[in-house]
Amino acid sequence: MLRIRYCGLTILGLYVFSGSIAAQTAAHKLSPQPAIVARSGSYQLTEEMVQQALRFGEFLAGTNFSPSDTTALRSDLIAIFQKEPAKQMASYEAVAKAIREAPGLRRNPSMLAAAVDRYKLWQWYAEHQQDFREFQSYPFGKMVLKYNPAVANSGGIIVTRTDIECQFYSDALVAKAAGVPSPAQAEKDRFIQSLPSRFASLPKEQQEYLRRAELRLADFRTVYDGTVKTRAAVLADIRKNVHSSADVWREARRVENDSELDHKYWTLYLNEAFGGVANANRVNADILWQGQASRSMSRSGEINTPIGSH
Repeated sequence: MLRIRYCGLTILGLYVFSGSIAAQTAAHKLSPQPAIVARSGSYQLTEEMVQQALRFGEFLAGTNFSPSDTTALRSDLIAIFQKEPAKQMASYEAVAKAIREAPGLRRNPSMLAAAVDRYKLWQWYAEHQQDFREFQSYPFGKMVLKYNPAVANSGGIIVTRTDIECQFYSDALVAKAAGVPSPAQAEKDRFIQSLPSRFASLPKEQQEYLRRAELRLADFRTVYDGTVKTRAAVLADIRKNVHSSADVWREARRVENDSELDHKYWTLYLNEAFGGVANANRVNADILWQGQASRSMSRSGEINTPIGSH
């Protein structure tokens, strides 16, 4: 079962998620003497440590930072280290541990693995608002939120721009499959603009459903991509049910629901995947993990309390 822990150690006000840093390149691993970019007392900050923090920020943002923003954030990381080296070293050690433990941010993770880790992290922030407020006040958090703002934040639930983008991406996949126009950018803009004012009044189930948009898209893409029979079944149902753009949103939600663990398309996907003898071992391992992750997410209460101090 997927167990993700969080650490209350600060990198620019960022409370480190111990399951959320990508592994470094082989070049870093092979370097006998890592480049030192800053010293403070007996503490040293290396280039590898900085790169780990930058990668973590990009994971939270759901996209790569621009070269200029990367340069600016790198400078901020160095400056904060020089002000509070002991606290920062503890945080970077937590980051190193995360490199070893995060399925979602290892090299070439599955969409579901990345979605689960990102969901868990933002869920933790939503349930620890004081930590989130401090995160927002530091340059690191400000950079992340520049790329992936919290569009709605109420009642222990945060919905980010990435969540909304994922829902509309799912809509676009269904529209394309049905041969009808995809939702216009103006429709997405209106949704984003109106959500903050109405989010708190939505039923809790709808709030949570929107927060899980990336997870739903990951399930959809898992059963749809790289398959033949399952993809054909999904396409056939979409074309049967979608007659105009007005049908897209409803059909996209149905496809997502039927792609969840043990549902219609998931079962088809398993049968098709296990039918390929050559890829059986790889597929088996991937499916086993995804099934465990999906069951863990369905219970969504498995977030451990923070460890460490700040």
